[in-house]
Amino acid sequence: MRILAVCAALATLIARPAAAEPAMWHVHSATTDITLFGTMHALPPETAWLSPRIAARVDAADTLVLETVLPDDPAGLAPLVASLGFEAGLPPLAARVAPSKKAKLLAGVSALGLNAAQLDGMKTWLAAIAIGDGAIEQLGFSQGAGVEATLTARFRAAHKPVIGLETPESQLRIFDQLPETDARALLDATVDDVATARDDTNALVAYWRAGETEALAADFDKGFKATPRLERALLADRNRAWADWIAARLATPGTVFLAVGAGHLGGPDSVVAMLKARGLMVERLP
Repeated sequence: MRILAVCAALATLIARPAAAEPAMWHVHSATTDITLFGTMHALPPETAWLSPRIAARVDAADTLVLETVLPDDPAGLAPLVASLGFEAGLPPLAARVAPSKKAKLLAGVSALGLNAAQLDGMKTWLAAIAIGDGAIEQLGFSQGAGVEATLTARFRAAHKPVIGLETPESQLRIFDQLPETDARALLDATVDDVATARDDTNALVAYWRAGETEALAADFDKGFKATPRLERALLADRNRAWADWIAARLATPGTVFLAVGAGHLGGPDSVVAMLKARGLMVERLP
């Protein structure tokens, strides 16, 4: 199935003109112009995506809005992660996955070179994130090469503000407030995804670069959709809050470039769909 997904993505790239690029939308009022852009948080170094058309919209904006603004030094988040994501006396992580996935978990942790003892001290949701991030990093992807990092550097070089829809703490608390059953469902899904990480990630990047938003959304963060509560907390509720922010922001004059994970902009519960449901005109830029 994963090989078919990659083949479908490559076929799309071959079939579309060379000018295909990541998708953008436009929503505006009489005094406010907002560009919506779907991102990939991590990419291989030197991935080319900032086309002249995208760069023109970026440079025309007076404010960059991201999901959250991370500190320049990632170590600055360590105390927050430690306070929310670690807990004494937890069962070993291998006891927190479905029995059928225990061997796959142990093999995956070993292959990724992660510290098994440290994972045992993490809450289930944080261990799932650590394993998922480890799989992506092993493929040569990094947040430093991701879209947000590139945009942030460009705006700061122009002395323009960069703001977040959420704080790092509020993002982590979404995970920390999940019931353990849902956190374990996320861990199970993440363990399954490690084996297909290369195919999955290549397919997502191919869809993203071709502007195939609906295909990307259908394949986006399957772990987040492992239970209805996970999907609601990590996708639908956040999309609704962001759509509320955008609708309110249209009352304040200015030009905004808003960049969030591309999977949040496609599908029936996407930010774009929620804005349209509010009666706003959201135009996909050609």
